Amino acid sequence: MDTSYILGRKPVLEALSLQRGKVEQVLIKKPVPRNLEQVIETCRKLGIRFRLVAGAELDKAGRCHQGVAAIIRAVSPVAWEDVLSGTPDSAFPVILALDQVQDPGNLGTLARTMAAFGGSGIVIPKDRSALPGTGAMKSSAGALARINMVQVTNMARALDLADEQGFTIYGAVPDQGLSVFDADFSFPAVLVLGGEQKGIRPNVLKRCQEKIHIPMPGGFDSLNVAQAGAVILGQMLKIARP
Repeated sequence: MDTSYILGRKPVLEALSLQRGKVEQVLIKKPVPRNLEQVIETCRKLGIRFRLVAGAELDKAGRCHQGVAAIIRAVSPVAWEDVLSGTPDSAFPVILALDQVQDPGNLGTLARTMAAFGGSGIVIPKDRSALPGTGAMKSSAGALARINMVQVTNMARALDLADEQGFTIYGAVPDQGLSVFDADFSFPAVLVLGGEQKGIRPNVLKRCQEKIHIPMPGGFDSLNVAQAGAVILGQMLKIARP
């Protein structure tokens, strides 16, 4: 995975404080706007290189940079087997499986939720899936660099291996199975969320031992996948760490 940028004042400051070992350099627009002086002070304090550049150079990093961008080391994928073996000892023994979630913003937001909760990692298919690039990195506010990211060729086979190693696999679907608020989750666990348009593919859903849904008495058909993931992960965290 290529080098990525974190864009914007607040995401950059958060990245500097949480993952300074992965920030290679910070680019700041010249002349320096007053609201970016804190970024420079933080870089100096942490010993992180920063460079004043023309606005045109920042534009190459992406839109909405707000005059600042942090260059971070590429997110390095890890082996699925390693994440499985390490999950039982995680603060929150859950792996998030995203079955063809294609919006980088959703990937980034879910990564931030998982990092905040102490989750073990995220697994995505190599094809037809959002990649942890600049867009996802911005949405995650740098959290993608703090969580294990696994890319697999075959999601169904990856879940088979998780099953063999004693994981309980939960699939989030509309109006099927248990309400997320009634489910008695078992750990270690894999939570499978489907893509924005078609949900979990049938061959992947077959691997889910339990189906869960979010009740919506307000009448909405569904939530955004990142919103749904946050609701379910929050309920799992409540049970895992009462």
